[in-house]
Amino acid sequence: MTQTAHGCLPFLPMRQAAFRLRSPIPMPLAITLLAALALVLALAPLRIALALVALVAVAALAWVGPVWGVYLAILSVPVQQYVLLPGGTSLTQAAVLLMAGAWLLRLLAQPQQRLAGGPMLWAWLALLAALALSASLTPYDQGEALKATMRWGVAFLVWLVAASVVRERWQALGLLACLLAAPAAEALIGLFQFFAGYGPASFRIAASLPFVRAYGSIGQPNSFAGYMNMAWPLAVALAVGAVWRGRRTGLRLAPLAGLVGAAGVTGGALLASFSLGGWVGGLLGCVGLLATLGRRWAAGAFGAAGALVGFLALGGVRLLPDAVAGRMTRLTSMLNFFDPATVTVTPENFALVERMAQMKAGAQMFLAHPLTGVGPGNFTPAYSHVASAPWYVSRGHAHNFYLHMAAEAGALGAAAYLALLGASIWLAVRAMGRARGWLARSVAAGCCGIIAAVAGHNMFENLHVLNLGVQLSGVWAILAVLPRIEAPEPHDEGDERR
Repeated sequence: MTQTAHGCLPFLPMRQAAFRLRSPIPMPLAITLLAALALVLALAPLRIALALVALVAVAALAWVGPVWGVYLAILSVPVQQYVLLPGGTSLTQAAVLLMAGAWLLRLLAQPQQRLAGGPMLWAWLALLAALALSASLTPYDQGEALKATMRWGVAFLVWLVAASVVRERWQALGLLACLLAAPAAEALIGLFQFFAGYGPASFRIAASLPFVRAYGSIGQPNSFAGYMNMAWPLAVALAVGAVWRGRRTGLRLAPLAGLVGAAGVTGGALLASFSLGGWVGGLLGCVGLLATLGRRWAAGAFGAAGALVGFLALGGVRLLPDAVAGRMTRLTSMLNFFDPATVTVTPENFALVERMAQMKAGAQMFLAHPLTGVGPGNFTPAYSHVASAPWYVSRGHAHNFYLHMAAEAGALGAAAYLALLGASIWLAVRAMGRARGWLARSVAAGCCGIIAAVAGHNMFENLHVLNLGVQLSGVWAILAVLPRIEAPEPHDEGDERR
């Protein structure tokens, strides 16, 4: 099996060139084609020029491989709000369109290629079908429903293309690099904001402290924390795996420093976000990571998590710094459900009561439309019909994704999403059981941690926004291709037999 060239990814020794273009264009012909294209672009109207550029990009990606479109889509997530193309198209949307176009061209040229399948594919199709049905029956804004359904379609396309075209080891290593590099770069931005105090006054942690909650280029601390939860477990697992392997073969300081750095900045940025849901997700991510080490580790992880929760509930919060203690107290309050209409609002409980008002509205939407919901993306249009006084302004989601999905897509959509989540867990457990080399074991363990972290964080937020699903789809895809690209080295096989 072809392996990647030295330096393609720093944590694995490589023996052969990553890849070679099989039919390189002769230089004179390439120069002629480029000159002709430049002349046409200079003389053509703007719309035609843009269409030609897109066509050339699709053809180029189809030639070198659609996997590069997958890489571009994942790397574009942190900058999607800042790089807008003509027509208001985000960089992520453009990358996904290029990826899909290149993949379709490759399928037409090589129709014998196989598509990714299994329970994950059927769960995806069931979810998209439930969302499409809900969108077609919505009594509110059907256009917004179709847009929300298409956003899920984008995540599905990234998973399908990645799981179908990543066949060789260098391609999987490139996917891993993208899944770590983009969140690590975003984490550095968030840490700068935290320590420099650069951000809105509403994000300030305490009046007496100069720090603000990290929010990165994403713009919201909670969504930013969700992005970190989609990366740090993978970075930690790879760093630990690299150390374990290095004890037998010699540590490689440069790659180890890169992995430890990625784990440190993403984990630190999660803490700096001061997102309660993000912290809960991070705790469950730790449990998910430790659970991959065996039943004893799993039991110990659950016990330690329970002891921590009990310690905080019994007064341990008082031992924490004031800024952190305030967040922990609010977290315990969030676990007590109440009717927001019966509570006197004060500056101290404002955020909590507002959160409960959004959750109550989501529950009422589901009760009013139990089968298909109010329609994807229609939480805000439907909110005014179920709002509780004085909470007449929608925050866009129910502060609990499972309730939010039930409100927007009904029981069918919620069941389909849970099936997708269950399929990802099944895929992760199977990958962990089949992994043999240190790299495959580390990747599988990290993905288990990510799935647990996202599932826990979604109890308090909606992480399927701002194309964060592209990152999560990449994580699911690497699990799907792990058995096909694993190539353990001889000493790894020996260690496994022992």
